[in-house]
Amino acid sequence: MKKIFFLSILGIGFWMQAQAQETKATVDNLAAYTTKDTLDGWHTSGLVGVTFGQTSLTNWVAGGDNTVSGDFMLNLTANYLKGKWFCDNSLAVEYGLLYASSNDYWQKAADKLNLVSVGGREISKKWSAAALLDFNTQIAKGYNYPDREHYISTGMAPGYLNLALGFTYKPDKNYTFFLSPIAERLLFVLDDSLSATGAFGIDPGKKIRFETGAYLMVSTKQTLAGNLSLISNVNFFTPYNKDFGHIDVNWDLLLSWKLNKLLTATVNTTVRYYEKEIQRVQFKEIFGLGLTYKF
Repeated sequence: MKKIFFLSILGIGFWMQAQAQETKATVDNLAAYTTKDTLDGWHTSGLVGVTFGQTSLTNWVAGGDNTVSGDFMLNLTANYLKGKWFCDNSLAVEYGLLYASSNDYWQKAADKLNLVSVGGREISKKWSAAALLDFNTQIAKGYNYPDREHYISTGMAPGYLNLALGFTYKPDKNYTFFLSPIAERLLFVLDDSLSATGAFGIDPGKKIRFETGAYLMVSTKQTLAGNLSLISNVNFFTPYNKDFGHIDVNWDLLLSWKLNKLLTATVNTTVRYYEKEIQRVQFKEIFGLGLTYKF
């Protein structure tokens, strides 16, 4: 009787262990399935925010200026997957203003409109044949302050459109590399006065310039730790002409740190080198504390 009881207890123990292992395997598989970004259909996300800055000085012997600044930013992604076909889209909009009491006027501090779309078909686990559209311009007129009479840029002056055929490489869900040996860049200067002066390297009087070359883009969107998230996009272009090897670079980076339900600290930087615009490295950095909504 004791032997039968002992065997029954042992059998129940083995059965419970087997059930536990099966349950754990099911949970692990479900977790892997739900976190893996391979579900068919549309997947959307975004970040919208308004940040503010302010400096107030009274009888400050070290000198300085009273300033007020505001910056609006919008980052949207809409990615589609159907079997081996995919289409990844992102939109970034930014506009900022700065007021300094010594100047007594508002001036533009940030202005960007960027749309990127990459679509294609998977040819292996990490590689896909793909096409790319990358459009970049600004919204409002820009000035070389304190001169507010003569603008130096405006919407679609300049405007850049990159069209490319190539391959994407995705080592994991956080990173995407797009490599193109054949890309076409269109430079638009649609403003008559800027076109007439040959601004941004365009032939005087012309409004569109075509360049064929090679293109590389690296992008990532990920959570670094806790409430700290990162969005980064960098692209390189070199033309197939006498300027081959002269590489245009544009790198946008956004760090977002969620402090609480209402407040978020952001650091938004752009590093840019376009030789035909100016033969120097351009750098822009905006730090802000404000209201953001992530979805």
